[in-house]
Amino acid sequence: MIRRLFIGMAGAAALALAPQPLAAQADPSAQEMDQAMAALGAMFPAEPLTPEQEARLPQTQRIINRVIPEGTLGEMMGGMFDKLLGPILGAAGAPAIDAVVEGTGLGADTLDLTPEQSEELARLFDPAYAERHAREVALMPALMRDMMTVMEPTMRKAMSELYAIHFTQKELDDIEAFFQTDSGTAYARKSFTMSSDPRIISATMESLPQMMGAFAGMEQKMAEAVADLPAKRGFDALSKAEQERVAAITGRSVAEIREGLVARDAE
Repeated sequence: MIRRLFIGMAGAAALALAPQPLAAQADPSAQEMDQAMAALGAMFPAEPLTPEQEARLPQTQRIINRVIPEGTLGEMMGGMFDKLLGPILGAAGAPAIDAVVEGTGLGADTLDLTPEQSEELARLFDPAYAERHAREVALMPALMRDMMTVMEPTMRKAMSELYAIHFTQKELDDIEAFFQTDSGTAYARKSFTMSSDPRIISATMESLPQMMGAFAGMEQKMAEAVADLPAKRGFDALSKAEQERVAAITGRSVAEIREGLVARDAE
C-alpha cells in the first residue's frame, strides 16, 4: 500500500517535471500525461504581472528566500511524516491483506479472512512482506523530503509573484525589514516546521469527530441541492434510438455497452 501510494504520487510528479525526451522514454503514455497536465494547468490561468509588479519581483524574491528558507518544505514534509503519518502506519502493522490482494487479484472487500489466514497467505506470496512494509515506511520521510525539495523552486517562484501582486511597496518594505531582524529570521525558520508539532497534530486528531460529523451530512446536502433536477437516466431507460445513438458515438455495440454495465455493477 505504501509503495503504491508513493509511486503513484512520485510518478506523476516526476513525469510532469521531467524533460520531454526523458519522460517519453520513461513511459509510453508520457504524451497523454503531458496533455492531461496541460489541461489541468489551463484550468487555472494566471494573469501576467503588470510592469509595476514585475519591478517588485527582486524584492519579493528576497523576502520569499527568508520566508521559505532553503530546505524548509522538505523538512516540514519529512517531519510531518515522522510525527503523524509514520506512527499511524506503524500502529496499523504490516498490511497482510494487501499482499493477498496483490497475489490473488481479488478485491479486499470480497475476501472474508481472519488475521491469521491473511498472514498465512501473505507469507506464501511474499515471505518478507512485514519487513518490506517496515522498510518502505522507514524510507517514506526521505522520499517525501525529496519530492518537496523538487517542488520548492516552483513554490518560491509562485510565492514571489503573489507577494508582488498582493502587497504594496510600503508593505513589502515593512515585511522585508521584519525578516531581516533576528525575530523575523526565527519566525521564518520555525513557522513551517511548527505545523508538524505534536500540539497541532493532537488538535487535528481531537477535531476529527466533528469533521467526520460534517462529512456525514454532506451526501444529504448534495441530494437536497439537486432535488429539483430531472432524475438521471440509466442506459435501459433510453429509447432504442437513443441507445443506438450512444452506440454509434462510442463505437461500441448496444450489447457491448450492456456487458460493460453488468461488469461494472459486479465490481
